[in-house]
Amino acid sequence: MKLVNTRWLTAACTIILAALSTAFAVAPASADPTADPSAEPRHSFAEYQGIPISIYEYGPSADQAPTIVTTGGWPGDSSIFEVASRKLAAKYHVVRYDHRGAGLSGHDTNDELNSLANLAGEFGAVIDKTAPGHAVHTFTIGWGSYITAEYAHRYPGRIASLSSIGAPSLDLEHYAVLESGRDPAQFVAMMPELSYFAAMTTPALPEFWAGSGVDLAAFNAAIALIGDPPIHLTNADLVSGVSIYRANMPTRLATAPEYDYLAVPVLQVFQSNADGPYLITGLAKHTNNLWLTGIQGSHADFGRTSWPLIDAELDKAIAATEHQ
Repeated sequence: MKLVNTRWLTAACTIILAALSTAFAVAPASADPTADPSAEPRHSFAEYQGIPISIYEYGPSADQAPTIVTTGGWPGDSSIFEVASRKLAAKYHVVRYDHRGAGLSGHDTNDELNSLANLAGEFGAVIDKTAPGHAVHTFTIGWGSYITAEYAHRYPGRIASLSSIGAPSLDLEHYAVLESGRDPAQFVAMMPELSYFAAMTTPALPEFWAGSGVDLAAFNAAIALIGDPPIHLTNADLVSGVSIYRANMPTRLATAPEYDYLAVPVLQVFQSNADGPYLITGLAKHTNNLWLTGIQGSHADFGRTSWPLIDAELDKAIAATEHQ
């Protein structure tokens, strides 16, 4: 079933893109008393399909403490998790990486190479390099969550807990949107966001605006207007991000999701008023152990508005699964 017909949106794409941007105790810091969360991260690269993947590690090693992995959403690279990574490094081995098309990682505009399957394989290369032989925990947002959910679906058992700000899976959003669409009020509420998704998949025009610098200015202006901290973003990131949208949105969200159930020891969703509830409607029916926690703030300022709550819930998820 196709949810959105994208062709009619081409003419309106400019407006949409500019306007809609926006138990057992876990051994924490005591596992390595010399770990300094304020220290500069250890930078390295993994490689997947010939693409360099930029990695930053904080705190103790994977042999000394549980590993928690994060990556960016879109727009923006993983630096949105820089402050959180430093705080979490007091207790955990933290791996922050930029998936392809963001930050210092390689950029590719070949839609076929930007599939979720390849992005999940890339995640596997990162954890094989930084936490070999260990199950890991994840804390992500947007496309970062879609990538980790894809990996959990394809390679069960390696992700011990999956924590997401907002919807955790592109495929499961398909079923949430179908269920939400039965409610006229929800149907109307979700149309702007679905229109944005559709506009991002139209041929050529999104790349034109992303490459022109207009989109970058629009994103920065929107972020400043709502008072969120700046997001590190380049035109190259925007262009690659469009390719990732086009490679996955029309099928995995709209017409052909690959799975309708995601089994992980804990699937934790931090949901704020900035996240459309229609993207997680009925989610509990599509996973085995859903933890849903309400938070304040938007995707860019969760660390300022809700960090103590998020921090405590991440601790609980990791403690509940670390020794299973």
